[in-house]
Parts: sequence; structure tokens; C-alpha cells
Amino acid sequence: MISVQSITKEFRTQSDSLSTVKNFFLPGEKIKGFRALNNLSFQVNSGEVVGIIGKNGAGKSTLLQLICGTLKPTMGDIIVSGKIGALLELGAGFHPEFTGIENIYLSGATMGFSKVEIQRSASDIIEFSGIGNFVEKPVKTYSSGMLMRLAFSIATCVRPEILIIDEVLSVGDQEFSRKCLNRILELKHSGTTILFCSHSMYQVEALCDRAIWLDHGEIKKIGETKSVTTAYNENLLVKNIQTADAFPKNAQNKNALIRTHFGEINFLKNGKSIKKNAVFKSRVDDLSIRVCYITKDRNPTLAVSIRRANGEIVASAGSLNDGALPISTNDRDPFFEITFLKLPLLSGIYSIDLSLFCEHGIQTLDAISNAIAIEVTQEDLEQGIVHLSHQWLDLNEK
Repeated sequence: MISVQSITKEFRTQSDSLSTVKNFFLPGEKIKGFRALNNLSFQVNSGEVVGIIGKNGAGKSTLLQLICGTLKPTMGDIIVSGKIGALLELGAGFHPEFTGIENIYLSGATMGFSKVEIQRSASDIIEFSGIGNFVEKPVKTYSSGMLMRLAFSIATCVRPEILIIDEVLSVGDQEFSRKCLNRILELKHSGTTILFCSHSMYQVEALCDRAIWLDHGEIKKIGETKSVTTAYNENLLVKNIQTADAFPKNAQNKNALIRTHFGEINFLKNGKSIKKNAVFKSRVDDLSIRVCYITKDRNPTLAVSIRRANGEIVASAGSLNDGALPISTNDRDPFFEITFLKLPLLSGIYSIDLSLFCEHGIQTLDAISNAIAIEVTQEDLEQGIVHLSHQWLDLNEK
């Protein structure tokens, strides 16, 4: 569906009028610029979902714009077979003075759909977006959430052969994000080819068949999703250690539109409630985590991550992965409870992150980084991060 052949993209940075005139009269004079992408080649097959990952400035958005045709490569060729639905920069492609309905026809036309095809999908687009009477108002009056709703609805309701998503699903309320993810899964299962750009490795691993890691405009690694995201995370870890980064800041969402969020959270040592900075004996004490949640209409899943002081994830557990269900009683909010028996961590300081995900384990509903810090002590000389259960062969045993 998509063939990228040795593409390079360069941008000029010196664009002032004096430099332009100087270059006109002195064509040998070099204009300053930078290379956003350098000699990229890869193929995307029909029905594949491919994740694009990398740090800010790696060239991800530039690559997607080249595939969409909103930018032209400096060198190389891109061959696309199929109609594209794209979610790039928020509101990109909308005329601010046009109404929502007028922009539906404008966007559909730029995607290659006929007026009849757009008319056939218009009512579904308006209904899915949920913007109501605002569809008759100029989009310059829309909030960022309304722009995202309309853009996503246009890109997906016309059933494109290729869908390109560039990190825009974090805009908008929780309920619409849920609709978006369900629609993406629906398109995936129907065979739509999808390019998905995100900073969430969890979402990339959950959605994508393959992944491409871009670094300074070049492909650092391409292949099966888990192997690429693992290599990317390991690279970040090395850099975090070198720069002595602290724990990530509390990422708990305070948006008033949240419908599902954390309730009471308790940490227990050997069954007794503890506060922050508790001390555990390695391979002796049990650590339990009881997490209540408040919801109106969701069946969330819980993920728990244990980190070292440099931010490295030592271990994690997820209710979706383990098939664990929440506990519901009449006298309290529903809750998850997990216990790490005889905590096998070796001596050190650790922090625990908590995340509530949707029922698919993709959409983040609420998250807390560094929810608690614990210290682990030990009496023996074993080295490392965790204790691995082991047994020595003893030929003298009777």
C-alpha cells in the first residue's frame, strides 16, 4: 500500500528577505538548512498497522506529511496505493471561515472522494463527531476538542483505505477518545492499512503489527513491534541513567471531564496499611496494593509498574494480561488488589506507578507516577535488582 524509496527531506532555515535576494544574485551562496529525514526506505503492506516512534524532532511528523502528500521529498520517491484519511496537526486542512459541513466536503474532496461519496457519509460524520448544531458554524469558533472530533470523524467515517494518525488522540474528552480507539480497532479488523504515530509505547504495542523507530531523521530499527519498542525503551533508559533523570512527574489527569478515575488507594505490608517510604525486607515481606476506582460506565483494567530511582521499570503487572477481574462489594467502590509475595527485589529505593486503562488496555483513563516510594533491605550479599529463584545441584544429597 505504501512504498517509501530512499527519501530525504531538507528544510531551509535562513528565509529572511536579505538572504533570499543574496541567493538570487549569488547562486553559489549556500542557504542554511537542516535534513529532517535522511535516505529512508520501507514498505507497508495492505492491512498492516505500523507504529512510528521516536523522540520529538526525530522526523515522525515530517514522514507522515510526506506520505500524505502535504510535503514533497527533496530526494526519493513515495508510492501510495489507496485513498488516505489523515489526522495530522490539529485542524490541518480546515478552512477557518468555512462551517463544519463545508469543511466536511472540502476535506473529503482533498482525500479523493466524490461529492456523492461524501454526501453518503456526511450524516455519519456529524453523528459520530457529536458537535451538534456547531456543524453549521465556522470552525474558527471550535475548541481544540471539537476540531479533533470533526477531523477524526471525517478521516474514519469515509472508510479510507489508509489511515494515518499523528498523536492527536490525547485531545478531547475521555468518552470520545474511547469512541476513537474503538473505531481504530474496527478499521484494523476490517483490513484498513494504518500508520500510527504515538509516544505511548503501550498503545503502539497494543495496536501495531510492526514498528519503525526514527532517530535524527534515520531509521534506527524496524521490525516486530515488541522488539522495536524494547530497543527504544532501552535506549531511553541508558540516556536517563547518564543524565540522572528523576522519577517522572505525577501524570494524574485532573480534567473535569474524566468519568473514570482512581478512588482510594492503599498500600499494605504483610496485610497492614502503610504510608510512604516504608521499608521491606527482601524475600520476607509481602507488598499488597489495593486500588479503588470510580466509574459510570467503564470496565477498566489496572497496570502496576515498579521503577528504580533512575526511572527504569524493574517489573510490571497488568490485570488484562493476567486475566484478573475487579472486586465489587456493596459497601465500597470496585477495586483491584494485587500482592507481590515475599517481595523479591534486592536492596534499593523503588517507586510504584499506577495506571487505569480501558477494557482493551490501550486508552489511559487515569495515571499516577511515583504513587509511593519503598525501601528494600537485605541481610545477605546477593547482588543485582531482583532475586531469581534458583537451586544448586548437590550430588551429596541423600
